[in-house]
Amino acid sequence: MAEPPSGVDLHGAPPGDTSETSSRAEARSRGRLTIAARVVETVATVAVNAVPGTAADGSGLDAVVGRRYPKVSADVAGDHATIRVDVAVEWGYPLADTAGAVRDRVRTQVRDLVGVEADTVDVTVARVVLPTEQPTGRVS
Repeated sequence: MAEPPSGVDLHGAPPGDTSETSSRAEARSRGRLTIAARVVETVATVAVNAVPGTAADGSGLDAVVGRRYPKVSADVAGDHATIRVDVAVEWGYPLADTAGAVRDRVRTQVRDLVGVEADTVDVTVARVVLPTEQPTGRVS
């Protein structure tokens, strides 16, 4: 028998629903919801990009060789996740403060939008983008 896909198995009501007992029982009777780890990674990536000071950095070729930022990976078990984020930060932004803002925003967005508790969000500042550098999102 094949293993179920990596993701979240939520048997309960949507995030934010406070009527847990009856709503969760009703939801379980209808079936189950599985959210793939890739969905958690996508939500986390969007959250990272919304933090001031982070830079979307890298070209299409950089993505192939793993040098495009932000890079996000997630391991999901039930309704808990461990998330790893590599970011590029623009010159002039405090690195520790920016990394803290990334951690907080990722944790909040994943919890609110996906219904998964991010127990660990590891943030690595992998690159600083200097003011003379242009983001390399496309070829001129």
